Amino acid sequence: MGRRFGWREHNKYSSNRLGQDKQLGTKLGCAAPRVRRLLGLGRVAAVSPFCIPRLSDLMSAYGFWEIIMSGVWRPEKRNKNVGKSWSGFSKSNDMRVPESWQDKHGNYSMFYERLVSPTEQDTTIGVFDLKVLYEEPHEGFSYGCTPSDVIKVLSLAVGLSPSLPAIIAFRQPTRKQRQQRPVWGRFLYFAEFGKHEGSAIILEAQEIGASLKWSKRMPLEDRAEYERLVADGHPFVETKRHFEATLTEQAVRNTLLYRTLLHELGHLAHYHQDVFYSRTALDQDQKIARELYFSKPSSEREVFAHAFAEKIGQSLRRAGEIPFDTETLE
Repeated sequence: MGRRFGWREHNKYSSNRLGQDKQLGTKLGCAAPRVRRLLGLGRVAAVSPFCIPRLSDLMSAYGFWEIIMSGVWRPEKRNKNVGKSWSGFSKSNDMRVPESWQDKHGNYSMFYERLVSPTEQDTTIGVFDLKVLYEEPHEGFSYGCTPSDVIKVLSLAVGLSPSLPAIIAFRQPTRKQRQQRPVWGRFLYFAEFGKHEGSAIILEAQEIGASLKWSKRMPLEDRAEYERLVADGHPFVETKRHFEATLTEQAVRNTLLYRTLLHELGHLAHYHQDVFYSRTALDQDQKIARELYFSKPSSEREVFAHAFAEKIGQSLRRAGEIPFDTETLE
């Protein structure tokens, strides 16, 4: 004959079962008695420990566990990647400049290769044929120079430069591009402006009257650029944390025409020197020489371009060729 439970052991055993029912009811979001009523068990008398079946056993037997749990919010099962940037959250409204665009014909182009109704002009400087693309600047913006000014400077520098670009582009940047990618100009080793392609120098319109800020805490490269801007005539004023200047027509002209244009031309001269000329090429195989050239740090290429622009600029100033008055647009 089996051992009978004493009243202390019976109450302890019943309490454990009822405690498990309460825990299960908490998981289900309702009290344990309600779960029993849903199962049709009604009130179970605690006479014997075998009269109090586990709810989990009953619900598994009835298939009721899966029915209830499927409609219950379980935070521990939530996908931890939801709402994260690496799962795509907030990618559609990211405040950044798109790297490339696709036009209606399916052709891709970089954002700085898209010009709005530019006027075209063909010119020849020495043995080089150039295509000038001019996009009208917005109201309040200026390039500080005309295409004729640029052609004149290139004509003066052609004897000091090994090559000239195939395209000169005057471009009006958008507000987002001015905020996130502000530049004076760009040099492109290969660009496509619609049907025109080849190496290109881009000069970007600047907002006259806008504020130009430079932090007081700047590395050596930024300090050198700040000094070049001061030499260009930008009237910097010292504030609590910055050096601030207001862009003027003459200062923009000095920076774009007499320095940025020659600086971008220096990148082309550096490329020809390291790739195409047999005496100075990095390798006799042009493909290998090109790879070696682009493997150089960008800081090294910038140093060459700055030195090239400074050398030609000083030479033209000593000869009295620059500065000069604005040429009329042909």
